[in-house]
Amino acid sequence: MVSSADLSAARTWIHVAEDFNHSTTLLAYEAYLRLLTHHLATLPPLPQHRTVVKGLTSSLAVDAFSACLRNHSPTKALELLEQGRGLFWSQLARLRSPLDDVIASGSTGKMLADEFTQRTFAIRTALDSPGPDQHDRVCRLNVELQGVVTRIRELPGLSHFLLPSPFSDLQQAACEGPVIVVNASKYGCDALVVLVDRNPHHIPLSITKEGVRELLSKLNKLTVDAKSMDVTRELGIFMRELWHEVVSPIVNYLKTVHPFQSRIWWCPTAEFSLLPLHAAAPYRDGQRNLANLYISSYTPTLTALIRARRHALPHSASKGKHFVVKQRIDGLATFTHIESQESCIARVTEELRKNEWVHFACHGIPNRKQPFESAFALHDGRFTIEQIIRCELQNPQFAYLSACHTTVGDEESPDEVIHLASAMQFAGFRSVIGTMWAVDDAQTSEIASTFYEQYEG
Repeated sequence: MVSSADLSAARTWIHVAEDFNHSTTLLAYEAYLRLLTHHLATLPPLPQHRTVVKGLTSSLAVDAFSACLRNHSPTKALELLEQGRGLFWSQLARLRSPLDDVIASGSTGKMLADEFTQRTFAIRTALDSPGPDQHDRVCRLNVELQGVVTRIRELPGLSHFLLPSPFSDLQQAACEGPVIVVNASKYGCDALVVLVDRNPHHIPLSITKEGVRELLSKLNKLTVDAKSMDVTRELGIFMRELWHEVVSPIVNYLKTVHPFQSRIWWCPTAEFSLLPLHAAAPYRDGQRNLANLYISSYTPTLTALIRARRHALPHSASKGKHFVVKQRIDGLATFTHIESQESCIARVTEELRKNEWVHFACHGIPNRKQPFESAFALHDGRFTIEQIIRCELQNPQFAYLSACHTTVGDEESPDEVIHLASAMQFAGFRSVIGTMWAVDDAQTSEIASTFYEQYEG
């Protein structure tokens, strides 16, 4: 059983190892993540635990990623990044519990899940009951718990229960094209290109975390100024700076391993998750912009991308799409149209569960302080991220979010990638279109029409 004191000691180990550049730095991060995973697996999924979990996971994953790259361990960097970033979603959002897959594996799995829960409860009770035999009781129960964990790991597909996903599994995220992890840590900024047929390639970036924050500040000012003035020239200057500081070194490597006009996936962390990497460009005569070289998409984590592809249907089976809310798509596809009083939370939830495609054309309400309260504005209230990820979707394929700020997350912890678009991805949608800032109704209508016309064509 993992206590708060254990976590505190492991966190102190990390800080001291980083300060002295000690050889045990990676071991410290691994130990903390292992302890935290076990701790959260036994933590009741109650709303009041959010602040606790947030504090335990803050900056951990991005700093572990940086430490691994500084120690020439790129595959370990990906494993720890995925483990750390997934904890907040899995435990805090109750999207999945580590025991869900165990229970779903069959009657033996359900029995072992019950034993796991009973042993962890017994350990918590023993820890809260001081006495001369407390130490012996806790040790005995811990041995029994580890025995249950060992038996769970013997079940098919559960060999990594409470362990990080191995790189060999994560690498499958790149089966349809490179995935580029762009990481911002107080210890440095890096890119790691994941390819399906070789080890990941490390690209150190010259920009610092403070430099990334300055870029984000410039972008925020431009989006505000754009409401009252023409910022085309200033936006071009910003995109050129983003190109030179971040994207250009990555593209220079991609040119040597990946053909033009093919797909790439960006997996940004921290403040990078709020920057339009896909739009970066040199904007100079004779030089090609990123959009002319590659087709960019985003994923909050490698695991989310892998999971979403498992829901993919053959192209021939993807006809007869339905949309929860339409926007100028008459004649382009069949749909279930919901508006006005019908667009209530219960009805939208019902349609979301049974339809493969969904199109939201409504107001998006970001909550930078409490990101799980970010929501779509429906007739009878807010359809929040928490409600979305609780939906048991039958066969989600595609979501078009024609609403403002659908990819804007936590103001204090942007690395938690908690926003409306990522909620749809974690809920299982294979592909999601979202927005990074406020959008104009007329322009979004035109873009949506063009998108569906091109798709149908």
